Amino acid sequence: MFINFAHIPRQDGLLSWLVTREEGAQLSLWVDASDIAIGGTLSQLSQGKWEPIAFFSMKLNKSQQKWSTYDRELFLIYSAIKKFKHMLEGREFQIYTDQKPLIYAFKQNPDKCSPRQLRHLDFISQYSTDIRHVQGSQNIVADALSRIEVDSITKSPILNFKEFARAQKDDSDIQKFLHNDASSLQLELKPCQTSNCNLLCDTSTGVPRPFVPTSFRKLIFDHLHNLAHPGIAASTKLISARYVWPGMKYQIKQWVRCCESCQRSKIQRHTKTPLGTFSLPDARFTHIHIDIVGPLPPSEGQIYLLTIIDRFSRWPEAISIPDMRA
Repeated sequence: MFINFAHIPRQDGLLSWLVTREEGAQLSLWVDASDIAIGGTLSQLSQGKWEPIAFFSMKLNKSQQKWSTYDRELFLIYSAIKKFKHMLEGREFQIYTDQKPLIYAFKQNPDKCSPRQLRHLDFISQYSTDIRHVQGSQNIVADALSRIEVDSITKSPILNFKEFARAQKDDSDIQKFLHNDASSLQLELKPCQTSNCNLLCDTSTGVPRPFVPTSFRKLIFDHLHNLAHPGIAASTKLISARYVWPGMKYQIKQWVRCCESCQRSKIQRHTKTPLGTFSLPDARFTHIHIDIVGPLPPSEGQIYLLTIIDRFSRWPEAISIPDMRA
């Protein structure tokens, strides 16, 4: 089916479109922080309008959520500049926030600042000290980015949560943890928003993580690992942020090592060749480097390239050959 996207109406109040960055355009950083997350927009001035060229958002951890609003907004500016560092270095730009006390951040007595605030202010001052106040109603995009939805169990296209809940009741590992007071897991029943059932979840991290019964563990691993085939550490981090079960790290390690796609496309051991020392040539073509590239897609019966580079002039040559034999 063909869809003409040009006919889809644009509603500026609900949707922001990223635009291509223009060299030399005036830049500004719009930021906002909520109780649970921070968000920002890097914009450029084009035809009298601010247009977004990049977005940033990040969830705050438990400690950061306890900070004052001033500290969260200051940390947001610090984090957003770090995120967009490659686009802001050497450029003049303004920082817009709805936190009015921040516009006096660089005018206050440093003795009144905490060590963390001083570190953040020191880093920010290396890029800009132009912090301006803006009404919250004019900072809609940054406000939306700072309101990441948390504490919810979302629906997975491959998981039947009703069967998942039934499997939890019959799983022997779960029964052991329910009767183990020494466990660090805090197991509670949480309602699943997409299914009419309750799931047993660990709430020790602040975000409910369903306790996975034995029969669902490989299924969940395949679903998340097959997204991009990350390595052992990345797969463990990805899965443990969403689910929990005993022996998770060891099982993920074994499954990643047995993944056929990873074995085919990843190099487990990299051969590091030491740096060579060569005398400097004093004339052209007195010292050349030769290598063979291939096999390549066949072209007129040739599938390899004999490459030659002169060390003195850097002149390259490539000669097609049918095989690697002399």
